[in-house]
Amino acid sequence: MAVDRSRARQNLMTILTELREDWEYPGEINDSTGIFRDLQFESIDAVALGSAIEDHYNQSLPFAEFLMKANERKATDITIGELVDFLMLHLRDAPGATS
Repeated sequence: MAVDRSRARQNLMTILTELREDWEYPGEINDSTGIFRDLQFESIDAVALGSAIEDHYNQSLPFAEFLMKANERKATDITIGELVDFLMLHLRDAPGATS
């Protein structure tokens, strides 16, 4: 069974919260929230996020490629919505996708 968007977002929020225990973002977190601009992630945090997502779903994902494509298109940030889209694309019918 494939993971649905709501579940993927919920899992992502759990992972983000675990990575940023000292997180003090006062705004509402939604699909347009940027991980660098709003949540104050640095590049090392993005690498840790990719590893944490892979660990959560117990599978390898092309997260480094995702970050590289964002850089190539000169994106200034990566939003929660883009991360959920990435998960939806790569977790369909994958082992562990129901986590």
